[in-house]
Amino acid sequence: MRTIAVVAAIIASGTALGQGPLQIGSDKQLFVGPWAEDGRDEYLVESMTGIEMTMHEAQVTGERLIVQDKPWEGSGILDMRQCVIKDGDRFRMYYAALPHHFVVDDPESERQYASLWQKPYQRILCYAESKDGLEWEKPNLGLCEWNGSRDNNILFPKDAFDYVFSEMEGASVFIDPAAKTPDAKYKMFVKVTPVDKGGTKDAGPIPVKGAKSLHKGQYAFGSPDGIHWTLLKPAKMNPGASDTQFSVFWDERIGQYVQYTRVKVRNAAQADYYRELYDGYEGRTTDLHVGRAVSDDFLSWSEETTVLAPDDLDRAGWPEGLTPMDFYGGNITAYSEAPNVYIGLPNAYYHWEFDMTRKWWSGKHVQLPSTLDVQLVTSRDGIHWNRAPGRRPFIRLGPEGTFWSKTIWPDGNCIRVDDELWMYFAGLDVSHKEQPMRPSHGARGRAVLRLDGFISADAAYAGGELVTRLLVFGGDTLLLNVDTSAGGTVRVEILDEAGGEVEGFGEADCDATNGNSVRVPVTWNGRPDVGALAGTAVKLRFVMRDARLYSFQFAGGSEDNR
Repeated sequence: MRTIAVVAAIIASGTALGQGPLQIGSDKQLFVGPWAEDGRDEYLVESMTGIEMTMHEAQVTGERLIVQDKPWEGSGILDMRQCVIKDGDRFRMYYAALPHHFVVDDPESERQYASLWQKPYQRILCYAESKDGLEWEKPNLGLCEWNGSRDNNILFPKDAFDYVFSEMEGASVFIDPAAKTPDAKYKMFVKVTPVDKGGTKDAGPIPVKGAKSLHKGQYAFGSPDGIHWTLLKPAKMNPGASDTQFSVFWDERIGQYVQYTRVKVRNAAQADYYRELYDGYEGRTTDLHVGRAVSDDFLSWSEETTVLAPDDLDRAGWPEGLTPMDFYGGNITAYSEAPNVYIGLPNAYYHWEFDMTRKWWSGKHVQLPSTLDVQLVTSRDGIHWNRAPGRRPFIRLGPEGTFWSKTIWPDGNCIRVDDELWMYFAGLDVSHKEQPMRPSHGARGRAVLRLDGFISADAAYAGGELVTRLLVFGGDTLLLNVDTSAGGTVRVEILDEAGGEVEGFGEADCDATNGNSVRVPVTWNGRPDVGALAGTAVKLRFVMRDARLYSFQFAGGSEDNR
């Protein structure tokens, strides 16, 4: 099965193994798999010796960027999800708030806040913006009345929305380059849940003005400015389950809209395992997978197919039948810096036992540890996904006492700021299933990674080399994103189709690259120009010592040196 998946992924990306050189043009090249048995990127690398592919963790900066400081944001539980986009010189954040949620005084209570879903507007959608991504404002939008005032940053509910709901959350927002009209320049998927049957219309501080309801699901909205949103169709967009944040965007590579969904799969073996362990209590009966669907118009979607699920390595070392980790959400985006790279930051959700003395608001016993960190998955086609080497956390839970010590909810967007990638998340110092039981001090936070810094080809101190597959490039300058030690070096030799050294571009001709830069030109005898070789099939032989190579790119001039 693995071989089939690898070959399918490579074919989908446009070039199959053994069927001609890779046509890379001036596109940036990253090491994102699929991974061969010897650890190399099978798509890009022909051979390597003394080289190891290494995933690098994004570093949490620790600032508490957005906290609960408005009456309509509540005081009990920080909501789990948000979406941040960079729109020109402005950052926009779309986040949900829980104005009426609370932590119960009696932690043994079985009801807790379940009754809240029987009232309108228990989870509402809010907006914040920033000039630098660090200092955030919550502007008065004037769209919704709260306690008689419109001085608030509430997006939904609003007067111009005819539907009453219990919750609206998990917004996924993007700027649509394929928008047919200016009114739909901005697009959004967001989960909407109606008031439970038998519920009340008593909304409290927000007056109920809508009379209609929508079925529970993901709904499509459009906007001319990212603030004033219109429902595009009163029908849910998700093929199946909806109870998490989806990822949705225009995929330029395939010319379609893509949504990454939640798929719930019955796990009979796990139910049997828990029944035996807990004297008949079947515990958790489903696994959470990530699905995918596509659309030509954003409103009519294909059937979803599962693209990411726990595997045998995730279950290794655990009792037979138990799946101790699955994926709460995919948090996927097309990487803006390379057209054939997709990045996923899935929530790895851990659960392997139950506290039989306590029940959650749904009436089920509390799962433990119910912690979530963030893994890294990569793809070249958005369908076939590669788990990062080592499978360590990509965004790691913080030490005790930090606001992200038990739970991390990223939105998946990797926002370029200068030569860094910024990833925003909601962090909590309580586990997922204990959110309504224990006081928490959550906040929106930020994790940072160097540009293209997901996975590097690392050379040992004693040296190593990496040879690419045949490439056909465009441009006249080879740029490297590289980090050497004080004494580390990188040299690049260009080989012809037969594997011989191209005259003037051998290892001995190449000037050693030493240092740490996201874009440094390679030179041979002091000259960077490789334009004479553009359009011909060549291989690159990287000869490295104590160095990390993150990406490379053939640029055509200063405008391409990105």
